[in-house]
Amino acid sequence: MSTHSKVDLSTLGWVKTEIDETLKQARLALESFAENPSDKTRLRFCVTHLHQVVGTLLMVELDGAAMLAKETEALADAIINDKVAPDSKVFDALTRGILTLPDYLARLQYGQLDVPLQHIALMNELRAARNAPAISELELFAPDLSVRPPLSERQGDKLEETEYRELAKQLRGTFQPALLNWLRDTTNQQPLTAIADVFEQLQAKTGIAVLEQLFWVAGGLIEALIDDGLEVNAARKKLFARIDQQIKKVIDGAEKPVLRTSSESLTCAILWEMAQAKSQGPRITQLKRAFDLEFLLTGGASEAPVAGNLPTPEALQSVSAALGKEIEAAQDLMSTYFDP
Repeated sequence: MSTHSKVDLSTLGWVKTEIDETLKQARLALESFAENPSDKTRLRFCVTHLHQVVGTLLMVELDGAAMLAKETEALADAIINDKVAPDSKVFDALTRGILTLPDYLARLQYGQLDVPLQHIALMNELRAARNAPAISELELFAPDLSVRPPLSERQGDKLEETEYRELAKQLRGTFQPALLNWLRDTTNQQPLTAIADVFEQLQAKTGIAVLEQLFWVAGGLIEALIDDGLEVNAARKKLFARIDQQIKKVIDGAEKPVLRTSSESLTCAILWEMAQAKSQGPRITQLKRAFDLEFLLTGGASEAPVAGNLPTPEALQSVSAALGKEIEAAQDLMSTYFDP
């Protein structure tokens, strides 16, 4: 599942009216059930409507919106199966799950990307209500790993696998002492510079695409730490331990499927940290642009109307009237100076 989808506006426009009406029927059915919780017939109608919405959203490849609809459906279904008591807190979560979707789809029509991370708090609230484990932010973060690094200044002939393993073994002998020195004193940036050089060599000489990508991205982690764009914490220290283990896999001649899986997982974890980086160095800037990291987190939400701020018809009429008065005043002023 993607963490963001570029929305086909024509397709969304085609199905949005139907989705809005189906969600309205789901909300009305939920309200009827709330008035008489002993009769689950209305709640079954609500689940049926939500299931229809999930199917439609998946059909038009709006995975993020579909996730929220699916979590709302799952909670309603848990009530039907007597796994959750229908109290006011549960009704509130269900109602917000239903009401959030039309506004969210409206924002997608304004050009915002479909990013489930925007709704992780609500989805986890829905999951907590049925005692399901929370979804982590990293689980919803899946950048496009088909992105490859540009040619490096140090790019030269790629080494054969045997030669590359020997190089990795040699460079690990440089990497580990430098890492140990930095861990002893994280204010000392000299070891980070040595590690950056190791990553550049490992990136430039590998003929394996996932490793080239991994060490390119790892270079961004180094730059962010040197520029104080990221705070040093336990999770970020562990990333270096994982990188060390990845180098060991190369030295030990790990099978390519194993190497690919572990490299991609580690690359995603590092890119998540890059998305949080506050620095604006060349590598960080390059990675953020290449992987659309800011959009992966926000979907452009800062540039699109917020759900609660979408203009109402009354507000639009008020703005229109005000603009009309300003135009009339401007016309009067112009006639005073320019009319014969």
